[in-house]
Amino acid sequence: MAEYKYINSTGVIMPDTDNVIDEVRDEYRAVFGDDLITDDWTPQGVLINAEVKARTTVIENNAALANQINPNLAGGIFLDAIWMLTGGQRRGATRSQVVGICRGVAAAIIPAGSRARTKNGDEFATVEQVVIGELGTVSAIFQSTSVGPVPVPIDSLTQIIDAVLGWETVTNETVGSLGQNVQSDVSARSMRRKTLALQGVSTTEAITSAIYDVPGVKSLSFRENIAGEERVIDGVTMAPHSVYVCVDGGTDENIAQALLASKSAGCGYNGNTTVTVVDAVSGQPYDVKFSRPEEITILMRVYVSSRAMSTVQIQDAVRLAIVDYARGEQDGEDGFTVGTDVSPFEAASAVNRNYPDIFIKKLEIADISKMTFSVDTLPIEIWQKAVVAESTIQVNIV
Repeated sequence: MAEYKYINSTGVIMPDTDNVIDEVRDEYRAVFGDDLITDDWTPQGVLINAEVKARTTVIENNAALANQINPNLAGGIFLDAIWMLTGGQRRGATRSQVVGICRGVAAAIIPAGSRARTKNGDEFATVEQVVIGELGTVSAIFQSTSVGPVPVPIDSLTQIIDAVLGWETVTNETVGSLGQNVQSDVSARSMRRKTLALQGVSTTEAITSAIYDVPGVKSLSFRENIAGEERVIDGVTMAPHSVYVCVDGGTDENIAQALLASKSAGCGYNGNTTVTVVDAVSGQPYDVKFSRPEEITILMRVYVSSRAMSTVQIQDAVRLAIVDYARGEQDGEDGFTVGTDVSPFEAASAVNRNYPDIFIKKLEIADISKMTFSVDTLPIEIWQKAVVAESTIQVNIV
């Protein structure tokens, strides 16, 4: 090959394999003569095919590497490096936690790291040392020994693994909080686009970037009243010179701190949640307000046909595809976010994107509080967020 001609000023060129084959065959004929037989069964044909495979592998490798420069296509450590240029960082894996009620002999010490097992076989360990009280009980925070979302239903943490003198039983009276896996490339690319102004302040993009950077925040809506009088904007009554943020996910304290640090000095707040934050520089306390979304449960009736799967497989596939879409787990889709309308068409497209063999004949949706099914888009206000679960999706095979 005289020159590598698959990169130019417009980017990387991905030629058809047939074109590469023709190119290599022409090179062989230029050396050995125009009457050279290049059929696959000939020795020279075998050599030509090997050269074509080597060249296409190099071309594909270079194209894949070039795509890592594009933050909308990059993945892994390449995406992490690009994201860090604007101050962002992929969210790491966390562990599930649950409050366990330990019973036994008073004054018995349960060391940190003492393990117990759920009925499903998942192991949890105490975060810190605890001492059983005079009444024979003590509450301890247990953390899963493996990262990710490990479910802990009520009364499921029951088996003690490590023998500790005086510790007799354990159980949990509340559901555990789920951990999370390492943020996927799909989620990381979406989050990077939402946090491009992390290093700024005061602007709309800077404020939303700061809040999106709070661990656990999934989506938000933002409005600003720049007038010197009270106004109603998109259904929200806002004080003069103030901002309104409705946030899904994250802790109240972290959101309040991010909002105080990123909004303009003297700007007021609105919302149904108030958190007192002390300014780290002045020591002055501020009552920071923002809102938590009202959840609107969505019912779906899906009418499908397919010959590629069994009835149960079709029903499971449709439900899983829609739930993944709603959670924003499909590449390029944000899913159900704060203030985003629910579209039956987009939900049906989410199924077809994952399962082309499943034909969606009709998809109807309804607000669970109204029970009126329709194929029309369901409007969601900026203080609301639609939610859907597998149990609220009815799949009918027709």
